Amino acid sequence: MNELEAALVIACRRGDAAAFRRLVEIHQQKVYSLCVALLGADGEDAAQETFLRVFRAIGEFEIDGPASLRGWILCIARRLCHDRARHLGFGIEVSIALPDIADPSGGPDQRLDEVRLRERLLGALAQLPEEQRLVIALREWEGLDYHEIAEVAGVPIGTVRSRLARARAGMRRALAEPTSGGARVARA
Repeated sequence: MNELEAALVIACRRGDAAAFRRLVEIHQQKVYSLCVALLGADGEDAAQETFLRVFRAIGEFEIDGPASLRGWILCIARRLCHDRARHLGFGIEVSIALPDIADPSGGPDQRLDEVRLRERLLGALAQLPEEQRLVIALREWEGLDYHEIAEVAGVPIGTVRSRLARARAGMRRALAEPTSGGARVARA
């Protein structure tokens, strides 16, 4: 944990509202992305609730412990999303907002190819089991390391590695399948 986050946690424990606002600013995009990926439109409310839970539980976070603050917060978000999904009676459906891959200097043909590639990536992701979509989203789109993914997913690091390997293999298989036009997409 860096010194800034440690200082923010200590200040939050003393009730410093400005410190908590700063902590939210640092982590809100990751929390929001995870909640929306897990709950869709209901994710925005879950992101707000996550920070309420963080505020209430900040005294329990171990500054010198093995967990990163980001991983701890994202774990709270994941648990909240699973609880909400179970309460609402539906399963978690990881949906991923891919980063924009469009080259603004490209022409219409290039843009069409990029849109098709994006659709194929989303289709390949949709074919993966939930636990594989979660780890690949956290690793490839959120940039978490294996330890943080293990914290968030609530599984050992070895399980993260195997799920990620299976997810990448599944993506390669899905992307290697012939497209409707008979062409093949290069392996990921």
